[in-house]
Amino acid sequence: MARQRELACVEGDPNQIDSFVACLVAVLHAWDRPVSYDWVAGLAGVAFSPVLDETEGCTAWWMEAGSESRVGFLGCALGFTVDRVTRDAPWDDAARTVFKASGLLPGPHEQHFARLRAAYDRGDAILLRTWPAWSVLTGWSNDLDDLQFATVPGFDDIVRSVWGPAKAQLGYLLNPIEPCKPLEQALAGALRFGARVARGRGPEEGLGYGPALYTAAAARMADSEFCPSCGASGDSCAHRTLMRMLGTQQSAVGFLEHAREIAGDDLPWGKAIATFEAMAEISGVYCDWQDFHRRWPDSAFRADLSRDFHALADLQLQAADALAELSAACDEHLTV
Repeated sequence: MARQRELACVEGDPNQIDSFVACLVAVLHAWDRPVSYDWVAGLAGVAFSPVLDETEGCTAWWMEAGSESRVGFLGCALGFTVDRVTRDAPWDDAARTVFKASGLLPGPHEQHFARLRAAYDRGDAILLRTWPAWSVLTGWSNDLDDLQFATVPGFDDIVRSVWGPAKAQLGYLLNPIEPCKPLEQALAGALRFGARVARGRGPEEGLGYGPALYTAAAARMADSEFCPSCGASGDSCAHRTLMRMLGTQQSAVGFLEHAREIAGDDLPWGKAIATFEAMAEISGVYCDWQDFHRRWPDSAFRADLSRDFHALADLQLQAADALAELSAACDEHLTV
Protein backbone atom coordinates (compact mmCIF):
# COMPACT_ATOMS: atom_id res chain seq x y z
CA MET A 1 0.00 0.00 0.00
CA ALA A 2 1.11 3.59 -0.44
CA ARG A 3 2.89 4.96 2.61
CA GLN A 4 0.54 7.65 3.85
CA ARG A 5 1.33 7.43 7.56
CA GLU A 6 3.17 10.77 7.40
CA LEU A 7 -0.22 12.36 6.70
CA ALA A 8 -1.84 10.88 9.80
CA CYS A 9 -3.24 13.67 11.94
CA VAL A 10 -4.99 12.67 15.13
CA GLU A 11 -7.71 15.21 15.82
CA GLY A 12 -10.18 16.07 18.57
CA ASP A 13 -10.34 17.39 22.12
CA PRO A 14 -8.02 15.07 24.09
CA ASN A 15 -10.19 15.47 27.18
CA GLN A 16 -13.31 14.28 25.37
CA ILE A 17 -12.32 11.71 22.78
CA ASP A 18 -11.13 8.13 23.06
CA SER A 19 -7.53 8.07 21.82
CA PHE A 20 -7.69 4.59 20.25
CA VAL A 21 -10.72 5.57 18.18
CA ALA A 22 -9.14 8.92 17.26
CA CYS A 23 -5.95 7.18 16.07
CA LEU A 24 -7.95 4.70 14.00
CA VAL A 25 -9.91 7.54 12.41
CA ALA A 26 -6.59 9.20 11.49
CA VAL A 27 -5.39 5.98 9.85
CA LEU A 28 -8.61 5.62 7.86
CA HIS A 29 -8.29 9.19 6.64
CA ALA A 30 -4.66 8.50 5.63
CA TRP A 31 -5.99 5.58 3.57
CA ASP A 32 -8.41 8.00 1.90
CA ARG A 33 -11.31 6.39 3.72
CA PRO A 34 -12.76 9.35 5.60
CA VAL A 35 -15.13 8.39 8.39
CA SER A 36 -16.41 10.33 11.39
CA TYR A 37 -15.12 9.85 14.90
CA ASP A 38 -18.69 9.29 16.16
CA TRP A 39 -19.27 6.48 13.67
CA VAL A 40 -16.12 4.59 14.68
CA ALA A 41 -16.84 5.21 18.38
CA GLY A 42 -20.29 3.70 17.92
CA LEU A 43 -18.99 0.64 16.10
CA ALA A 44 -16.36 0.22 18.83
CA GLY A 45 -19.01 0.48 21.54
CA VAL A 46 -17.26 3.29 23.39
CA ALA A 47 -20.00 5.75 22.39
CA PHE A 48 -22.59 3.99 24.54
CA SER A 49 -20.84 3.79 27.89
CA PRO A 50 -17.89 5.48 29.55
CA VAL A 51 -15.42 2.99 30.97
CA LEU A 52 -14.17 2.89 34.54
CA ASP A 53 -10.74 1.50 35.38
CA GLU A 54 -10.50 1.77 39.15
CA THR A 55 -7.01 0.26 39.15
CA GLU A 56 -5.77 3.55 37.72
CA GLY A 57 -4.43 5.67 40.58
CA CYS A 58 -5.25 9.04 39.03
CA THR A 59 -8.94 9.56 38.36
CA ALA A 60 -8.17 11.70 35.30
CA TRP A 61 -7.22 8.44 33.55
CA TRP A 62 -10.09 6.27 34.77
CA MET A 63 -11.51 6.29 31.25
CA GLU A 64 -8.51 5.18 29.17
CA ALA A 65 -8.86 1.36 29.09
CA GLY A 66 -10.64 -1.21 26.99
CA SER A 67 -11.39 0.77 23.86
CA GLU A 68 -9.54 -1.67 21.57
CA SER A 69 -11.60 -4.70 22.65
CA ARG A 70 -13.68 -4.57 19.43
CA VAL A 71 -10.79 -4.11 17.01
CA GLY A 72 -11.62 -7.35 15.17
CA PHE A 73 -15.22 -6.26 14.62
CA LEU A 74 -14.00 -2.83 13.51
CA GLY A 75 -11.72 -4.48 10.97
CA CYS A 76 -14.63 -6.40 9.47
CA ALA A 77 -16.95 -3.39 9.52
CA LEU A 78 -14.53 -0.75 8.25
CA GLY A 79 -12.22 -2.89 6.14
CA PHE A 80 -8.78 -3.64 7.52
CA THR A 81 -6.72 -6.60 8.66
CA VAL A 82 -5.61 -6.80 12.30
CA ASP A 83 -2.33 -8.30 13.48
CA ARG A 84 -1.79 -8.03 17.24
CA VAL A 85 1.70 -7.32 18.57
CA THR A 86 2.57 -7.91 22.23
CA ARG A 87 5.72 -8.05 24.34
CA ASP A 88 6.04 -9.10 27.98
CA ALA A 89 9.49 -7.67 28.60
CA PRO A 90 9.52 -3.97 29.56
CA TRP A 91 11.73 -1.52 27.68
CA ASP A 92 13.68 -0.22 30.68
CA ASP A 93 17.10 1.09 31.64
CA ALA A 94 18.56 -2.43 31.77
CA ALA A 95 17.52 -3.10 28.16
CA ARG A 96 18.81 0.32 27.09
CA THR A 97 22.19 -0.33 28.75
CA VAL A 98 22.64 -3.63 26.93
CA PHE A 99 21.67 -2.05 23.62
CA LYS A 100 23.97 0.92 24.11
CA ALA A 101 26.95 -1.21 25.11
CA SER A 102 26.66 -3.93 22.47
CA GLY A 103 24.44 -2.53 19.75
CA LEU A 104 22.34 -5.66 20.20
CA LEU A 105 18.87 -5.87 21.64
CA PRO A 106 17.96 -8.47 24.28
CA GLY A 107 15.99 -11.36 22.75
CA PRO A 108 12.36 -10.32 23.32
CA HIS A 109 13.11 -6.74 22.33
CA GLU A 110 14.99 -7.80 19.20
CA GLN A 111 11.99 -9.79 17.98
CA HIS A 112 9.55 -7.04 18.91
CA PHE A 113 11.36 -4.14 17.27
CA ALA A 114 12.24 -6.24 14.21
CA ARG A 115 8.55 -6.99 13.76
CA LEU A 116 7.62 -3.33 14.09
CA ARG A 117 10.40 -2.26 11.71
CA ALA A 118 9.31 -4.80 9.11
CA ALA A 119 5.73 -3.57 9.44
CA TYR A 120 6.89 0.02 9.11
CA ASP A 121 8.92 -0.80 5.98
CA ARG A 122 5.90 -2.58 4.45
CA GLY A 123 3.78 0.49 5.02
CA ASP A 124 1.46 -1.02 7.63
CA ALA A 125 -0.44 1.33 9.88
CA ILE A 126 0.89 0.75 13.40
CA LEU A 127 -1.25 1.63 16.43
CA LEU A 128 0.61 1.46 19.75
CA ARG A 129 -0.65 1.38 23.32
CA THR A 130 1.38 4.32 24.53
CA TRP A 131 0.32 6.12 27.70
CA PRO A 132 -1.78 8.02 28.58
CA ALA A 133 -3.04 7.95 25.00
CA TRP A 134 -2.76 5.60 22.03
CA SER A 135 -0.46 6.62 19.18
CA VAL A 136 0.15 5.99 15.49
CA LEU A 137 3.78 5.25 14.60
CA THR A 138 4.85 7.77 11.92
CA GLY A 139 8.62 7.38 11.66
CA TRP A 140 11.56 5.17 12.57
CA SER A 141 14.84 6.00 14.30
CA ASN A 142 17.94 4.11 15.34
CA ASP A 143 17.35 5.74 18.71
CA LEU A 144 14.38 3.66 19.78
CA ASP A 145 13.40 6.20 22.41
CA ASP A 146 12.99 8.74 19.62
CA LEU A 147 10.52 6.88 17.39
CA GLN A 148 8.16 9.35 15.73
CA PHE A 149 4.45 9.16 16.46
CA ALA A 150 1.16 11.03 16.29
CA THR A 151 -1.27 11.11 19.18
CA VAL A 152 -4.17 13.23 20.40
CA PRO A 153 -3.51 16.99 20.30
CA GLY A 154 -1.38 18.34 23.11
CA PHE A 155 -0.34 14.93 24.44
CA ASP A 156 2.89 14.46 22.48
CA ASP A 157 5.20 15.52 25.30
CA ILE A 158 3.44 13.61 28.06
CA VAL A 159 3.32 10.42 25.98
CA ARG A 160 6.98 10.79 25.04
CA SER A 161 8.03 11.30 28.64
CA VAL A 162 5.76 8.76 30.35
CA TRP A 163 5.26 5.79 28.02
CA GLY A 164 6.33 6.41 24.44
CA PRO A 165 6.38 4.04 21.46
CA ALA A 166 9.48 2.15 22.62
CA LYS A 167 7.70 1.21 25.87
CA ALA A 168 4.45 0.12 24.22
CA GLN A 169 3.82 -3.54 24.96
CA LEU A 170 0.62 -3.80 22.89
CA GLY A 171 0.06 -2.72 19.33
CA TYR A 172 -1.88 -3.49 16.16
CA LEU A 173 -0.63 -3.70 12.59
CA LEU A 174 -3.40 -2.70 10.18
CA ASN A 175 -3.79 -2.91 6.41
CA PRO A 176 -6.80 -1.91 4.30
CA ILE A 177 -9.09 -4.50 2.73
CA GLU A 178 -12.70 -4.46 1.66
CA PRO A 179 -15.18 -4.63 4.56
CA CYS A 180 -16.37 -8.17 5.21
CA LYS A 181 -19.63 -7.04 6.84
CA PRO A 182 -22.41 -5.24 4.93
CA LEU A 183 -23.10 -1.82 6.40
CA GLU A 184 -26.49 -2.70 7.90
CA GLN A 185 -25.10 -5.85 9.51
CA ALA A 186 -22.28 -3.84 11.05
CA LEU A 187 -24.84 -1.36 12.36
CA ALA A 188 -26.97 -4.12 13.86
CA GLY A 189 -23.93 -5.65 15.55
CA ALA A 190 -22.94 -2.28 16.97
CA LEU A 191 -26.42 -1.74 18.42
CA ARG A 192 -26.50 -5.22 20.00
CA PHE A 193 -23.13 -4.66 21.61
CA GLY A 194 -24.04 -1.09 22.54
CA ALA A 195 -27.16 -2.22 24.40
CA ARG A 196 -25.11 -4.68 26.47
CA VAL A 197 -22.28 -2.31 27.30
CA ALA A 198 -24.70 0.52 28.12
CA ARG A 199 -26.30 -1.78 30.70
CA GLY A 200 -22.89 -2.52 32.23
CA ARG A 201 -22.04 -5.84 30.58
CA GLY A 202 -18.69 -4.87 29.12
CA PRO A 203 -16.21 -6.95 27.15
CA GLU A 204 -13.39 -6.98 29.71
CA GLU A 205 -13.26 -8.17 33.30
CA GLY A 206 -11.99 -5.65 35.80
CA LEU A 207 -13.45 -2.66 33.97
CA GLY A 208 -16.73 -0.97 34.81
CA TYR A 209 -19.33 -0.04 32.18
CA GLY A 210 -22.86 1.31 32.12
CA PRO A 211 -23.51 3.55 35.14
CA ALA A 212 -20.26 2.53 36.89
CA LEU A 213 -18.27 5.71 36.15
CA TYR A 214 -21.17 7.95 37.15
CA THR A 215 -21.71 6.25 40.49
CA ALA A 216 -17.97 6.14 41.22
CA ALA A 217 -17.66 9.86 40.50
CA ALA A 218 -20.68 10.64 42.69
CA ALA A 219 -19.10 8.76 45.57
CA ARG A 220 -16.07 11.08 45.44
CA MET A 221 -18.08 14.27 45.82
CA ALA A 222 -18.12 14.27 49.62
CA ASP A 223 -14.38 14.98 49.53
CA SER A 224 -12.93 17.98 47.73
CA GLU A 225 -9.96 15.80 46.79
CA PHE A 226 -11.64 13.95 43.94
CA CYS A 227 -8.28 12.40 43.05
CA PRO A 228 -6.25 11.18 46.05
CA SER A 229 -3.06 10.98 43.99
CA CYS A 230 -3.37 14.64 42.91
CA GLY A 231 -4.69 16.03 46.20
CA ALA A 232 -5.81 19.64 46.07
CA SER A 233 -5.55 19.71 42.27
CA GLY A 234 -8.13 16.95 41.95
CA ASP A 235 -10.66 19.37 40.47
CA SER A 236 -8.86 19.10 37.14
CA CYS A 237 -9.22 15.31 37.32
CA ALA A 238 -12.93 15.67 38.10
CA HIS A 239 -13.37 18.05 35.18
CA ARG A 240 -11.60 15.71 32.76
CA THR A 241 -13.83 12.88 33.95
CA LEU A 242 -16.86 15.03 33.17
CA MET A 243 -15.52 15.95 29.75
CA ARG A 244 -15.00 12.29 28.86
CA MET A 245 -18.57 11.58 29.97
CA LEU A 246 -19.79 14.41 27.75
CA GLY A 247 -17.74 13.22 24.79
CA THR A 248 -19.21 9.75 25.12
CA GLN A 249 -22.78 11.06 25.27
CA GLN A 250 -22.29 13.34 22.26
CA SER A 251 -20.75 10.49 20.26
CA ALA A 252 -23.76 8.30 21.01
CA VAL A 253 -26.06 11.00 19.60
CA GLY A 254 -23.85 11.45 16.53
CA PHE A 255 -23.67 7.73 15.83
CA LEU A 256 -27.41 7.14 16.25
CA GLU A 257 -28.35 10.09 14.06
CA HIS A 258 -26.07 8.83 11.29
CA ALA A 259 -27.39 5.30 11.76
CA ARG A 260 -30.94 6.61 11.32
CA GLU A 261 -29.90 8.11 7.98
CA ILE A 262 -28.61 4.70 6.90
CA ALA A 263 -31.38 2.45 8.19
CA GLY A 264 -34.36 4.78 7.84
CA ASP A 265 -36.93 6.31 10.17
CA ASP A 266 -38.99 3.14 10.68
CA LEU A 267 -36.89 2.06 13.67
CA PRO A 268 -37.42 3.54 17.17
CA TRP A 269 -34.46 5.93 17.23
CA GLY A 270 -36.12 8.73 19.15
CA LYS A 271 -35.92 7.48 22.73
CA ALA A 272 -32.25 6.50 22.59
CA ILE A 273 -31.22 9.75 20.94
CA ALA A 274 -33.30 11.85 23.34
CA THR A 275 -31.86 10.08 26.38
CA PHE A 276 -28.25 10.62 25.36
CA GLU A 277 -29.11 14.23 24.49
CA ALA A 278 -30.53 14.69 28.00
CA MET A 279 -27.33 13.27 29.46
CA ALA A 280 -25.18 15.61 27.37
CA GLU A 281 -27.28 18.56 28.50
CA ILE A 282 -26.54 17.74 32.15
CA SER A 283 -22.81 17.20 31.58
CA GLY A 284 -22.53 20.24 29.34
CA VAL A 285 -23.37 22.56 32.23
CA TYR A 286 -19.89 21.89 33.60
CA CYS A 287 -17.88 22.46 30.41
CA ASP A 288 -16.32 25.78 31.37
CA TRP A 289 -13.10 24.96 33.22
CA GLN A 290 -12.61 28.37 34.84
CA ASP A 291 -16.12 28.37 36.28
CA PHE A 292 -15.72 24.76 37.44
CA HIS A 293 -12.37 25.53 39.09
CA ARG A 294 -13.79 28.59 40.84
CA ARG A 295 -16.82 26.75 42.22
CA TRP A 296 -15.13 23.46 43.14
CA PRO A 297 -14.30 24.35 46.79
CA ASP A 298 -18.01 25.01 47.49
CA SER A 299 -19.52 21.89 49.11
CA ALA A 300 -22.98 22.88 47.82
CA PHE A 301 -21.61 22.89 44.27
CA ARG A 302 -20.16 19.40 44.75
CA ALA A 303 -23.46 18.23 46.24
CA ASP A 304 -25.24 19.45 43.10
CA LEU A 305 -22.64 17.68 41.01
CA SER A 306 -23.18 14.46 42.96
CA ARG A 307 -26.92 14.62 42.29
CA ASP A 308 -26.20 15.14 38.60
CA PHE A 309 -23.88 12.13 38.53
CA HIS A 310 -26.66 10.01 40.04
CA ALA A 311 -29.11 11.43 37.49
CA LEU A 312 -26.68 10.47 34.73
CA ALA A 313 -26.43 6.94 36.13
CA ASP A 314 -30.23 6.63 36.00
CA LEU A 315 -30.35 8.00 32.46
CA GLN A 316 -27.60 5.59 31.42
CA LEU A 317 -29.84 2.67 32.33
CA GLN A 318 -32.73 4.28 30.45
CA ALA A 319 -30.44 4.60 27.44
CA ALA A 320 -29.58 0.91 27.77
CA ASP A 321 -33.29 0.02 27.65
CA ALA A 322 -33.80 2.23 24.60
CA LEU A 323 -30.81 0.68 22.85
CA ALA A 324 -32.07 -2.83 23.59
CA GLU A 325 -35.44 -1.95 22.05
CA LEU A 326 -33.72 -0.36 19.07
CA SER A 327 -31.38 -3.33 18.61
CA ALA A 328 -34.28 -5.81 18.65
CA ALA A 329 -36.17 -3.73 16.08
CA CYS A 330 -33.06 -3.50 13.89
CA ASP A 331 -32.54 -7.27 13.99
CA GLU A 332 -36.19 -7.83 13.07
CA HIS A 333 -35.89 -5.32 10.24
CA LEU A 334 -32.92 -7.17 8.78
CA THR A 335 -34.71 -10.53 8.82
CA VAL A 336 -37.77 -9.21 6.93
